[in-house]
Amino acid sequence: MQASDFDQNMALRREGDGALLWRSAKEGFGLCGSDALFEEGYCRLTEAERAYIRPVNDGEAWFGEQPSGIRAQFETDSLRIDVRVRLAGPFDMTNMTQTGQCGMDLYVYDEEMGDYVLHEVARYPFPDREYTVPLLHFTERKMRRYLLYFPLYRAVERCEIGLEPSASLRPISCAPLRIGIYGTSITQGCSASRPGMAYTNILSRRLGCEVLNFGFSGVAFMEREMAELLGERKLDLLIVDTEPNAGVDERLRDRAEDFLRAFLAGSPTTRVLLFSRVLFALDRYDGARRELCAFYRDFLRKLCTRMRRSGAAVYFADGGRIFPGNYTEYTADGVHPSDAGMIAIANTYQREIARVMGKISK
Repeated sequence: MQASDFDQNMALRREGDGALLWRSAKEGFGLCGSDALFEEGYCRLTEAERAYIRPVNDGEAWFGEQPSGIRAQFETDSLRIDVRVRLAGPFDMTNMTQTGQCGMDLYVYDEEMGDYVLHEVARYPFPDREYTVPLLHFTERKMRRYLLYFPLYRAVERCEIGLEPSASLRPISCAPLRIGIYGTSITQGCSASRPGMAYTNILSRRLGCEVLNFGFSGVAFMEREMAELLGERKLDLLIVDTEPNAGVDERLRDRAEDFLRAFLAGSPTTRVLLFSRVLFALDRYDGARRELCAFYRDFLRKLCTRMRRSGAAVYFADGGRIFPGNYTEYTADGVHPSDAGMIAIANTYQREIARVMGKISK
């Protein structure tokens, strides 16, 4: 026996009956969240960028192939929306759900709530690398707006979306405001239960803008080469939250200013928001870890003050204030945020973005 024998909400979603018209997600579905989508696959860094960064940080090149933060945004009156996906590998993480690492989730705009709301999640048999899953449950035909989020931690080799052959389809264009976030596994979305709960995706829905996710799990070490690549992006704001990786030793101290100046050399009008890290459950009984966290909080604050005095629009935000109260309850494994932690991060980021950019409305 298994749980789905008693609770149908735990059953796998099977491919529906009836013919569908299948299109690549790149054909009319309004993809956004990456500047590399003109190439094969659904990567966050182009092939040339991955080749450029690989000699100094092979991890950033590898994670740059994974589509965290990429989404399709479109309108359709189809009564069927299925996805057909081929992954570069199977689900294999120990601190993340299968739907978070490898699945997709579909949001629909709810007129009564005035917001996008979760509609369905792509659940599929373990440990398959390919899946076809139905995601829609409407019976009334009308044009609706949808967001379809891509997996957080597994490269996608192929993604097709199936609609009824007679259905209308219109892409929704990306918003002009663009925010890039360079960070660690927390930014990439580790331990979010599903893609839409990664804090970068929460922010993009709330702010109605394009948020480009440059989270690279365990390897966000602030190389000058990465700063140069980010400086080539047309961003209105760059958020840097790399202390959980670069701040475990002297790299954050030694590289932060050079990283920021290299980025601003390529993108001099972009504002920068520099975060110190969130508190971890692991901090509670580790005095050395707490001392290092306090050192970098002071270091980053002073760095931002010094750079602003030289004319750079660089601002500091204290990530240690993100998790209120019992901060140990906001993670899935002592380090990586649960969905509650992701919401808390999005709340603070939203306030800090408003502070440095002015009020942003949808």
